[in-house]
Amino acid sequence: MRTLCTLLCAALASAELVKIPLQGEMKIESRSNKPLKEVMLSGKVFAGEALKLGLKYAPSVTAVPKVPITDFMNAQYYGPVSIGTPEQEFKVIYDTGSSNLWVPGANCSGCVHKKYNSSASSSYVYNGTAFSILYGSGAVRGVCDEDTVTFGGIKVQKQVFAETTAEPGLPWVVGRFDGILGMGWVEISVNGITPVFFSMMQQKLVDAGQFSFYLSAQAWPHKKTSELALGGVNTDHYTGSFSYVPISKDGYWQIHTDSLAIGNETVHSHFDSVVDSGTSLLAFPLATAVKINSKLGCIDAGIECVFEACPDFAKLPNMTVTLAGKPYVLTGEDYILQVQEPGAPTQCISGIMGFPGELPENLGAILGDVFMRKFYTTFDAANNRVGFALANHN
Repeated sequence: MRTLCTLLCAALASAELVKIPLQGEMKIESRSNKPLKEVMLSGKVFAGEALKLGLKYAPSVTAVPKVPITDFMNAQYYGPVSIGTPEQEFKVIYDTGSSNLWVPGANCSGCVHKKYNSSASSSYVYNGTAFSILYGSGAVRGVCDEDTVTFGGIKVQKQVFAETTAEPGLPWVVGRFDGILGMGWVEISVNGITPVFFSMMQQKLVDAGQFSFYLSAQAWPHKKTSELALGGVNTDHYTGSFSYVPISKDGYWQIHTDSLAIGNETVHSHFDSVVDSGTSLLAFPLATAVKINSKLGCIDAGIECVFEACPDFAKLPNMTVTLAGKPYVLTGEDYILQVQEPGAPTQCISGIMGFPGELPENLGAILGDVFMRKFYTTFDAANNRVGFALANHN
């Protein structure tokens, strides 16, 4: 498949870089009506993240919470996609940790978001294949359709996607997004459906077989515009040059990692990481996360670690992720999440999470938005690699 991608990308017609603005937010969703401080110390703030991680990397994990989730962190970047003729627009998370496009369907039970109506689209083609993704709190179930998908103003013809009939859990109900647009490789796609971006490559709709994320450091609460670029990189959003790491295994955007250190102490060496735009945090095996968080002065609360009061970031140790011999340094200000709610003092929680169960063999980290905010990231399908450059937040 990778040879095919290379050949396709070499033959792509010239086109301008497509820039899609992203919306970002971070807040604590609470249905228990408890004070923010109490919610933060409950040890359940990352429960929604645990559900997502359990789905992607260990769907049989038993440590994922099975009880109703009432209080959790709602952190996400999302943008538009349209389906059908005329276009029906949806808000989706562009997720490099999965590979399917799905949105709620007209018959989705209990779905509160916008729904796709196949009968209103002249370009709809019946498919009918069953679709299902298991989550810790239930499943996304539905049926596959074929229709025109408009992504960044580009029309992708005859794209197979799923319209759901059931969705699990409160995080999906309260999320600002309607669905997911997976940007991983076909090897992890449910039903072997070609992911939307790879359909764009096959149909010669983008200038280069790569896409890039700029995640603003001020996405919350100031909502400075973040961006997904299709067909290349936006030079306005990084400084210096890119360093590249080859894909180490088909499926995820998975790369070999030389080492992980906190301060001067190496806590893990020679493992693989997945670069995942759909994960809000840095996720490590639980023992690794606990070891790192123990150096920060926060209160261990299971898979997460909360501060009684926001720390002096300058006194926190740097975290260093070394990839292909190059160190990528995160400061305390980079990896500590600051939660601001009206009428309450700013609360701080470590952006380092313990994975709720066993990760697949040799997978030792999920490098999510905490990492991608610091480093502008390009996913280069044409050359089977991921590139990083220091993000320009000025």
